[in-house]
Amino acid sequence: MQMQLKASPLTIEHHVFLSIQVDAAEVENPQGRQTLRTRRRTEQNHEDPRKWVVFLTVEFGSAKDGEPTPYSGKISVQGWFVVAEGYPEEKRSALIEVTAASILYGACREMLASFTARSVHGILSIPSVSFEPITGPEVKDPTAQEKPPKKQAKTAAKPKKK
Repeated sequence: MQMQLKASPLTIEHHVFLSIQVDAAEVENPQGRQTLRTRRRTEQNHEDPRKWVVFLTVEFGSAKDGEPTPYSGKISVQGWFVVAEGYPEEKRSALIEVTAASILYGACREMLASFTARSVHGILSIPSVSFEPITGPEVKDPTAQEKPPKKQAKTAAKPKKK
């Protein structure tokens, strides 16, 4: 089955890497569980509301102290995007939050793979992620450790009015 491609309503003008920090574990054959955290920030151009700047930071490292992963570090990228004319204004923010962040994340994946390809532990390929907002029942990471329930504070009885 052949799929018909359609143009995306989002165009990346260019992107730059602001910071790349990668530390290789100093042990042979590190087997720790890798964690991943992303942060993003978006800014809409006040003069042209179709133009946006997006900042994405990806942090990666060991889930537990004493259990090193092959690499730990952080990579930050900035991208300039333009939303197609005629794309509904009320949908622009969601398009930027999901699609622009996904494009920049892909650039980070490629840069980290290239950077680590000749490193001591081989290529680091960070996992695919979705920037789509989660709707419906909360999806849990099956490898995440459960946190103990918080104790509820007791409330003092209010004095009765006389």
